[in-house]
Formats: sequence, C-alpha cells, structure tokens
Amino acid sequence: MTSTTISTLAIIGNLNIDLWIRPVDRFPSPDEERVVDSARLELAGTAGYALLASMSLGMDVVTVSTIGDDAFGQYIQQSAQRLGISLVGVDVLAGGETPISMVFIGSDGSRSIISTLGAHQLMDMDVVARHDDDIARCKEVFLCGNYLLPRMGPADVLEYAQAVRRRGQVVVFDPSWDPSGWTDGVRKETIALLRAVDIYMPNVEELKRLTGQANWRDAVRDVAAVPGEMVVKRGPQGSSYIRVGERIDVPAFEVEAVNTIGAGDVFDVGYLYARRMNWNPRRRLEFATALAAIIVSQTGTREYPVVETVLSFLRERLGEDTWGHLGPVSS
Repeated sequence: MTSTTISTLAIIGNLNIDLWIRPVDRFPSPDEERVVDSARLELAGTAGYALLASMSLGMDVVTVSTIGDDAFGQYIQQSAQRLGISLVGVDVLAGGETPISMVFIGSDGSRSIISTLGAHQLMDMDVVARHDDDIARCKEVFLCGNYLLPRMGPADVLEYAQAVRRRGQVVVFDPSWDPSGWTDGVRKETIALLRAVDIYMPNVEELKRLTGQANWRDAVRDVAAVPGEMVVKRGPQGSSYIRVGERIDVPAFEVEAVNTIGAGDVFDVGYLYARRMNWNPRRRLEFATALAAIIVSQTGTREYPVVETVLSFLRERLGEDTWGHLGPVSS
C-alpha cells in the first residue's frame, strides 16, 4: 500500500454491486413479463458511491468492507483496478456472495430497492481491526450503511467510535435506511452511538423514523444536542446544518432529477471535502448540494465531477461574488 497521510478518508461500510433497472413505473403481476429500456451494473453501496465521489474530488481513501469471490466480486475488483482505486481494506471472502442491490428506477427518478446481504453478513469488528493501522492514519472515519451490516450495527461499533474519537479523528455516521423497521432497540442504540459521533448525516426520512416524529423539525429537536454537528439531507427541499443553538438551511438547486441513486452518499463526501477546506457551514451545504445536483441530473454512464466542475456549477448558479475563488473561507 502506498503511504497515507492525515488527509486520507476512511470509509467503513457497505461496498456492493447495484443493478440499475429503468424505467420501472409498475412492477409486473405474477407470471407477467415486462420489458424496460436498460439495466446496468455499478460499483455501489454507501461505501462505493462515497469512494467514487471522494476519488473524483482528489481525496485519498481507505475503504473497509467485505465482498465475495464470485463474479460480482470480480467485477468490483476489475472496476477498481480500471479506475486506479485501492481495495487494500476490502476482504474477499472465499466462497462468499457479493452483496447486490436491485434498484428499480421510475421515469421520475424515484427508486425502489431489493438487496441481498451476502458477504456483509460476515463483516464485523474483527475485519475493521485487521485494517486499523490504515484507518488510524486518516483524518475522518466514515461509518456508513450500518443498518445493512448485521454484525456492525450501532451497538457493535460504539466502542470503536469512542476510541477513534479519543485518538483525535473525526467520526462521521450515515447508517442509511433500516430494513428491519426501526425497532425501539435500533433507535436506542443509534442515539447512544450519536454521543460518540462528530458529524451525523441522515436524510430527512431516516431522521423522522429514528425519532418517531412526523415533522422533521421536531425530529431535529429530539437529537440535535447529541452529535457534534448534524447535516440533514432534505432532497428537493435542500439541506440543513444543525449545531446546538444554530441552524442553517440551504435550498436545493433546480435540476431534473433523472437518477437519485447514491445522491445522499455523494452529498456526504461533498460536505466533508468542503469542511476540510475550512469553509463555513453554508458553503459546505452549497458545495455538497451542487455536487449531488450534478450527479442526479446525469443520464447514461455516471461521471463523478472534479472540484472545478462543482465550483463552475456554483459560480453559474450563485454568482462569481459568492463562489469566485477556491481558497479557504473562515467559519
């Protein structure tokens, strides 16, 4: 492995394959066959989308996950090799099945997802421990997709998150959707973990399910005092930055949302990049929102934008006076 620096990002979570199928505006009835326009494989999962976005923004990454040695696992390894991405932290399990998500995309960009767990059922803290020397060199440790990792739920990673924080690293947490139905146990364990988290990054529906609140502002009040800072992704309504006594709302950019898969994961990375630049919270949200807007409006093969592409988008939409330079802005 090439030497890492303090600027490296550690991503610990669900790396898998997505099979995008579109457009699907109606599922077939039993024994019915329907024809759609396209189906394509993508390196994916919260960890996968975050990895691809990070690399495009010039951020070095250590990714820790588990995949199988099947055809899908080979596809991930071949894709990484083609893109120049290191998978040094990804354990390939002999005889294992690589997790896959079948993503049905509607004409309006909406999606429905059916997933298998495969090798993620065997991802645990022993896997993380084997790669901790690499993780320890990173600036941020991004725990993601934990609800889809049976042995790495909030309770399982709590002690590690506390240790990571003690050694001076930034703990970032985006557990994604809970397919088990947001039980009381999951909620309590998640709230407990948030006390060891520096940046919590849910989307608005995940936050409402976590708190049991119907209104996202009530949900924010329930947990705002627990993590260091919280960033809520609100889709077409924009995003919000919350710390105790402070809330900043930024609207979404008007684009045609062709494909929203992975948009929240890409947003997370954009926010972390902007935070590293010491930009103030509003600019962090604007940069992350612009990055996600570029992604969701793409048709065909997805291309992850470089920093200058995002900045050009921001200058066009918000003006040169606001985004006319790249240098750090004091918070």
